[in-house]
Amino acid sequence: MNHNLHSQEKPSISRWGRRVLDGLRQGPPLSIILICLGALLLGLGLLLTYRNAGRSVGTTTLMLAASTPTATPTPLPTAPEVSPKSPTPSPTPQPSSPHPLASATSTPLPSPTPLSSSTPLPSPTPTPTPVRPPAQSPPTRIVIPKIGVDARVVEVGWKLANQKGEMVSVWETADNAAGFHKTSAFPGNPGNTVLSGHHNIQGEVFRYLVDLDLGDEIILYADGRAYHYAVEDNFILQEAGASAEQRHRNAQWIAPTEDERLTLVTCWPYWTNTHRVIVIAKPEVSGQTSEVRHQTSEKE
Repeated sequence: MNHNLHSQEKPSISRWGRRVLDGLRQGPPLSIILICLGALLLGLGLLLTYRNAGRSVGTTTLMLAASTPTATPTPLPTAPEVSPKSPTPSPTPQPSSPHPLASATSTPLPSPTPLSSSTPLPSPTPTPTPVRPPAQSPPTRIVIPKIGVDARVVEVGWKLANQKGEMVSVWETADNAAGFHKTSAFPGNPGNTVLSGHHNIQGEVFRYLVDLDLGDEIILYADGRAYHYAVEDNFILQEAGASAEQRHRNAQWIAPTEDERLTLVTCWPYWTNTHRVIVIAKPEVSGQTSEVRHQTSEKE
């Protein structure tokens, strides 16, 4: 019987083996597939749970790091005494706009007080401009309204002449123009500005010089600028037949001076040249000139 039992178990093992082989050939059974899927899903769930836990720990660490201020190392002092740092002023809060209902009862801000128009603001004092800037060149024109003179001015020198056996320097006289003595002062400069002219020949520029009165105006033009003078004196000196001493005194009227003045010279009378007419004029100043003219009108 034992032999029969042994012989009966062999066919049973072979049948299970064939079933396993047939199952493998036909594919895994549904239960195995479900078990594998369940294990896979369980593993994925554990992995996601681990990753989420790691992120929450990292976020918490970052938040703690951000909220905790980092200590700044204190710099070493470079000098024996270190002045304390002044506190940084906090920004002034801007006032919020008032409520519309509060504007009716709120106190208005005071308006700025306007400056009084009667009290002008002080202005810087300008640098005064000279009334008579000194000329840098000789005059080129002379105008004397009283006697109708409007003539050009040219520069003249002197020459040596024999007078009664004596050699003397004689100033030349310009033709058809007034002559500016080249060693005299330019207009507007301290000194004597001397002009001479004919009275009966070569244009007769200074024929009526003798008729000028105190206060009459004389205008010289130099550097494109007008220089005004007022007659201060007018007189006649003897020249022909005068002594050497007298002629020397006469010449002093055309010599250099310390004050600013204009001297005009011509011969007289009209039919001969025995005398000299000397006209002295000073720079015209407002007030002084009108006073001189007033005195002249009273004499007339």
